[in-house]
Amino acid sequence: MIRKTNLLALIALLAFAFTAAPFVRAAEEKKGTDSPLGKAMDELGKTVKALRKSVKDPAKNADSLKLVETAEKAAIASKAEKPAMLEKAPEAKRAELLAGYQKAMDEVIATLGTLKKQIQENKNEDASETLKKLKDLEEAGHEKYNP
Repeated sequence: MIRKTNLLALIALLAFAFTAAPFVRAAEEKKGTDSPLGKAMDELGKTVKALRKSVKDPAKNADSLKLVETAEKAAIASKAEKPAMLEKAPEAKRAELLAGYQKAMDEVIATLGTLKKQIQENKNEDASETLKKLKDLEEAGHEKYNP
């Protein structure tokens, strides 16, 4: 049988876990999205996620094209911004890092252009593969420019 003190401790722990969880989640969601770059990247990420669902269905190609256009705008806006990690980088490396970031964003924008063309040509299987490439670009870019 559980002792009263153990039971009370368990209840207190569970109560704390349930009341703290929303605050932790809110802090995680807010992290990085206050800046213009964070907002643009957040929009880009949400749009690409929606594309993963819609691109599989050729009947949704019109919706997919709208999503690609939104993603392109977000990627262009992201390219115009500077990643926060530049502030922490040594002065001598900042120009090189910024050029690398912009080149990476150019590749994202070009890949979105390819995706758009594939959807327009009803090549949905190819478009699904291109979305995988976008995911790889995202992971590589975040590893280097958003550690």
